[in-house]
Amino acid sequence: MSSSEVVKLQIPSFAEFVGVARKAVEGIAAGMALTTEQVDDLKLAVGEACANAVKFSGPERPPVQVVYRIEPDRLEIEVRNTGEAFSSDDVQRDRPPLDDLHDRGLGLYLIDQVMDELDISSECGETTLKMVKRFAR
Repeated sequence: MSSSEVVKLQIPSFAEFVGVARKAVEGIAAGMALTTEQVDDLKLAVGEACANAVKFSGPERPPVQVVYRIEPDRLEIEVRNTGEAFSSDDVQRDRPPLDDLHDRGLGLYLIDQVMDELDISSECGETTLKMVKRFAR
């Protein structure tokens, strides 16, 4: 893959389907010659992002959208859900005290630690979590 490629996935908003998004990123990473540690980091980040999206989806349980953008030097992943919103202020950049973690604080903290970039935006009830993992080619 020499140019940008996009893979789009839509999963039902139920915990049982988070593994599908993890398997998808594992398959994408297999074609990118990444280390085992990098692949594990990607699977962890996607799993946590999708678990948050499922947990905070709206009462109608709309599907979770996952978009993987494969670039020559990085992988960009967006996870979108409709429901309860949260902001980048919820991401704790420093190591949080273990007794002070909220339901979603640890997952976002882990994503922030294993990915090179993390951005969260929320508008009109839709939350988008964008993650970037860079690697040398």
